[in-house]
Amino acid sequence: MHPCLLVDEILQLIFRCIKDRTTLCALARTCRTFNEPATDLVWETLSDMQLILRNLSCERILCEGRHPCLTQSQSLRLSDNDWGIFRRISSHVRRLDFYAFSINNDVHSWLSFLTSLPDPSFLFPNLHSLSFEAPPLNYSRANNSEDIHAAFPTIARLFCLLLGPRLCTLRLNVPGAFYTYFDLSFIPMLSPNIRVLSIVDSKSEWGGGGYSVPDEAIYPFSRVVSNLEVFRSDVISWDLLTSLAHAKALRRLWIYLPRWLGPRTERPSGTIFPQLRTLDIRANSLASCTGFFRWTPLTNVTEITIYCSPSGADDDDVLQAVVDMSSLISPQCMGLESIFSLFRNRFSYGGIPSTGPRPMLEPFQTCHRLRVIALETLCHLTLADSDLEDLVKAWPLLEAFHLIQRGLEHPLIRLTLRGITSLLYHCPKLTHFTLMFDATRVPEDIARLSLGTLSAVRYMGVDRSSVSPSTDVPAYFSTIMPHLEIVTVHDRHHYWSEWNWMCSQHQHRPLARKNSSPDELFYLLAATANTEFRGRDWV
Repeated sequence: MHPCLLVDEILQLIFRCIKDRTTLCALARTCRTFNEPATDLVWETLSDMQLILRNLSCERILCEGRHPCLTQSQSLRLSDNDWGIFRRISSHVRRLDFYAFSINNDVHSWLSFLTSLPDPSFLFPNLHSLSFEAPPLNYSRANNSEDIHAAFPTIARLFCLLLGPRLCTLRLNVPGAFYTYFDLSFIPMLSPNIRVLSIVDSKSEWGGGGYSVPDEAIYPFSRVVSNLEVFRSDVISWDLLTSLAHAKALRRLWIYLPRWLGPRTERPSGTIFPQLRTLDIRANSLASCTGFFRWTPLTNVTEITIYCSPSGADDDDVLQAVVDMSSLISPQCMGLESIFSLFRNRFSYGGIPSTGPRPMLEPFQTCHRLRVIALETLCHLTLADSDLEDLVKAWPLLEAFHLIQRGLEHPLIRLTLRGITSLLYHCPKLTHFTLMFDATRVPEDIARLSLGTLSAVRYMGVDRSSVSPSTDVPAYFSTIMPHLEIVTVHDRHHYWSEWNWMCSQHQHRPLARKNSSPDELFYLLAATANTEFRGRDWV
């Protein structure tokens, strides 16, 4: 064996190229040299406790089906040998995704068994990352409410046992009712090195009544935010925002802004959010979003995502609020590279404002580094050819440009293929765009306009755009967008067959699809912008 292969670090680098767990297990059994580095990778990430429990000889555990169950021999305890196996395997685990599944009749029993370990060092002593999800109160899965009240303290005890000084990433996803049994004040003491913190309740909808995580759940962390690099929370206050604003290491921030944050504190003094690069906001009020941007400068932020469902008297003039927000963001975020805004307006179809998107986008013309612009709303998003050309001249680095309007079946369309050509000319790096335009006629001077324009566009969303079955149209798209792979069309649009035909005539034969959902667009943008904040360390 080559001497290089006797170094564990080199072997681990090689073995990390192997994604198949079965192959890693085979390598661990190959020889003593391969055993330790391969075993480390086999157990590095654990998302199913049964993988450990199946290695135990104790007859008390029956691993069949989705969840571990207990046999009738309830009085038996693990032998010293079984505890040794458990300790040896758990010491390899660095990332644990633990789901305390919906409560049934035997959950309390097996969790009590799992927490009856001889010493805390037996339970994942080298854990670096913990995702802990507790179930909602599900009375239908238990014999009576006593089963539920008995199981939740046991889940809380297990969570406490999983915390350790090596833990640097914590994602806590539990219902609000769980905090009755749960005290978070000890977390900063048991795990003082946490750098990534997420406290959410995924069962709640941000657009339908807010979240259920109580305010007091966040307070223990206000004194340790200086160490945080990534923070996500469904609960926020001005006091906590003030603490976060002075966090010197904070790079990514995800917050839910309720309609009322309480009395606003004074604007933070000194250096504010010095390292913050990524900001993600969920809100039920445009007023709270605007208030946040007025309250704090975001000089170094490069990526902003805003999901807002405006309603109520404070959001009567939605368009003006969006324009004001854009005017607040653009002067202080000169290095902005990505802006994704989704506004779920509650308009009646007859009351949808007719103002175009130009006032919303014009403030960002000072942000010449923009790579991603995405705006989705029920407002009219009609643009003339000259408007689009004037706007995109300021964004030569643009890679994705999406203007999506929801609500109207037959919106006014003013953009033509002339405007699309200008977009591709001024944004040579563009790979994804969604616009509504008139593709029924190819301008006579299009050859002159498109001279030297050879775009890299792979994804084109046409929404409810009209198109003609003329051969000139697919010839135009083949010439100016030779790498086109996907064309999405509104799913109830009567031009679907024409766009399908156009794709069949295109030289690259792009795939015609129904319109992408907001979530699909969101992940498409994440891939386009090559961002990392929507990856493992964020959710």
